Parts: sequence; C-alpha cells; structure tokens
Amino acid sequence: MTNKTSLILRLAAALALTALAANCFLKYLWWTACYSAWYGIPKLAEQWKLAGSNASFNGWSFIALEAATIALLFGLISLRSIELSGFFRNGVRLALSLTLTITGTGAFALALSWFKQGIH
Repeated sequence: MTNKTSLILRLAAALALTALAANCFLKYLWWTACYSAWYGIPKLAEQWKLAGSNASFNGWSFIALEAATIALLFGLISLRSIELSGFFRNGVRLALSLTLTITGTGAFALALSWFKQGIH
C-alpha cells in the first residue's frame, strides 16, 4: 500500500470515527434528557433506569471514539518542516488534533441533528 493510499484510508477512518462520535453524543444527550424527565416517577422507574444505562453507554462510547480520533489525527499530523523541539512539536500536534476532533464532531453533530429532524 502506498503512503498516499494509507493517508487517505486513515483520514477516512478519522472521519468515520468522528461521525460515530457525533451520533453517540446526540444519543447521550437524548438519553440524559429522558433520564432527567423520568427520574423519580414510580411508574416509570424501569424506563428511567434503562435511560440511565443508555446515557452511560453512549457517553463512554463518545469518549472512547473521541480518544481514538485524537490518536489517529495525532499520528497523521507531522510538523517536520517546522523547526521546533520535540516536546513543543508534539504539543502543537496534540492541540491541532484536539481542535480538529472537537470541531469535526461538533459539525457532524449539527448536521446529524438537522438530518434527524428532517431539516435540510
């Protein structure tokens, strides 16, 4: 596999992870809202317990997918052309990875929320 093909595959994987993370984030928000609305209502006890479990699962899935995306982007970003010390270069790479991941997830979450609501 050529270097360019590997780069394209890793970028596609990062985009897919970001889209999955955005979907998990939206599901986390939904199940957290359901849990908050149903908590303490005796006849809905089983539903709010299930909502709490679903919120927890989606929250941890979101965190894991974000961490994987950050690691993948960190490996993709190389600042060899910039004259920096290794520690500072890695700090800049990490900051760029965090920024791209958070921005991408936010954009995907916004697009998914519009799509799921039927607003085009």
